[in-house]
Amino acid sequence: MSSLLKALAICMLVAAFSGTHYSPANAGITVFICHDHPNGNQVPPTYGLRIDELLGAGVYTFSFDYIDGNGSAGVTLTHDDITGEIHIFGRVYGGKDLGGAWDAAEQGWMDVDFTYRDNIQTSDNCAGDPGNDVYVTAESANNSGTFTLDGWGGNAVFNFSDKAGSSGCTFIFDNDTDSKGNAGIAGDPMKYSASGWIKPPTSGSRDWLFVAVMGTVPVEEMTWGSVKAKYAR
Repeated sequence: MSSLLKALAICMLVAAFSGTHYSPANAGITVFICHDHPNGNQVPPTYGLRIDELLGAGVYTFSFDYIDGNGSAGVTLTHDDITGEIHIFGRVYGGKDLGGAWDAAEQGWMDVDFTYRDNIQTSDNCAGDPGNDVYVTAESANNSGTFTLDGWGGNAVFNFSDKAGSSGCTFIFDNDTDSKGNAGIAGDPMKYSASGWIKPPTSGSRDWLFVAVMGTVPVEEMTWGSVKAKYAR
């Protein structure tokens, strides 16, 4: 079992014993397990991240739920209510989307590590109305990360930062609305709908579109940082 999976397993055990769920508005650090959104414009296959023209012309999609004989994808989002920081990290699988399948020569694993550090607010919407959802309200060079191909595409490493949408926000993490109008997601108090945009832009789409399920909140004696440190060895 990888160090990341061990850490997540420990967090899930903490949740089982605590028996309590919290919202990101009052929890300190909250851990979410991320999944593909069922209503992406390019499904099937389902995906949680789309980066068009990644290696050339075309649509490139990446699944957070993919499983095969060589492993399984897994993406975690953490939100720190004290600093506001949002961290999205993990391993995804995908490639050039041909409509129903990925191109045989352009598909594989990709490691994701992206952090939002600036312009983060807890509110009901991008306009700032009171609420307990999380919005990144403007672009910043500090809202950035890397996307690393593993075993294909020349093992290329791509650097991206956030990009403002039509509302001005760059990332939306909402508990009671869904960007695709999926009532099942919007109406489930344990599911958060995530959407956002990254750059440099192209003539296609480069954006997050996923669903996150609350995993656990580390208790005072076991913070998320201590869990990561313990299993970093």
